[in-house]
Amino acid sequence: MSIVSVRTITDAEDKALPAIVPLFEAMHAEMARQGMLLGLTSDGARIWLEGAKGGLERFGHLAVAEADGQVIGFAHAVVKLAPEHLGGARIGHITHVFVAPAHRRSGIARELVASLHEWRGAKQVTIIELQVVHRNEAGLAFWRSLGYETELLQLRKS
Repeated sequence: MSIVSVRTITDAEDKALPAIVPLFEAMHAEMARQGMLLGLTSDGARIWLEGAKGGLERFGHLAVAEADGQVIGFAHAVVKLAPEHLGGARIGHITHVFVAPAHRRSGIARELVASLHEWRGAKQVTIIELQVVHRNEAGLAFWRSLGYETELLQLRKS
């Protein structure tokens, strides 16, 4: 059995970063099957990664899970501000969490999210939010097991 390690990416030149691209694409393919209406562009994963690299540890946190020298999962969060009429609080927004299917149900996602929660404290975030595709029942169960509750329902018309 492989030993899995979770670490924070702080360097925009980290050698693990290119390995996130196919995972990001696989995540979006799953989300499309689960009902997500917006599709990833042909170069969308690379574009997203370039944007995420720009905010590393300033207003964004990126963690990877590795086993046997391979990146098998990642998690990303950013800090944003609530509107002034809602108090202007710092909000942690978990943008993505993904673990390759062969490595699921082994606690890796929990470790990745723990990294995001730890970062939350360092950034003085008062609340964390995230979105889950409505037919992602496993994802919903995972987040609920961590104490997250449904607050809003997003609707979209194409």
